[in-house]
Amino acid sequence: MKTLHLLRHAKAVEDNPGGTDHVRPLAKRGIAAAKALAQHLVDSSFTVGRVFCSTAKRTRETYELIAPALEGASIAYRDRLYLVSGSDLLDFIQGLPDAADSVMLIGHNPTFHNMALMLAKNAARGHADELAALKEKFPTCALCSLNFDVDHWRQIKGSAGTLTAFLRPRDLDGE
Repeated sequence: MKTLHLLRHAKAVEDNPGGTDHVRPLAKRGIAAAKALAQHLVDSSFTVGRVFCSTAKRTRETYELIAPALEGASIAYRDRLYLVSGSDLLDFIQGLPDAADSVMLIGHNPTFHNMALMLAKNAARGHADELAALKEKFPTCALCSLNFDVDHWRQIKGSAGTLTAFLRPRDLDGE
């Protein structure tokens, strides 16, 4: 069994005068959402073995805010996750180390949304509403978790995953 968590970076500032897209920082709303997500992860005893993060400033800042909730997970930053194409992201996933049964990727839309839709065959019992929400939108700081009944990451292909969670910042309001 392999578990993939796709985390879209938290909300970034719209304009970064004098800077490129790659160096856009998080907005105040994004910081608040990432902190709320981190608290939820702690409260739910979330675990993950490895984290791979885009090198964009907004993804690195998102990771830094949730890192305390990911006790013991090793982190690696990868340029190839910045604005990655769908086929390259699937190649990246299929090349993940088999020693890691649970991996989180932190990156960008529209690729993360398209990948989640492509991989999610169905929803685990009690998660049909989350699958419907995923089909509509993959907002900033949303976390999609998929289980795959495979022994090796290279065996992952389209429509092979079961959605076990889709958590959006608005789902954390009131926690």
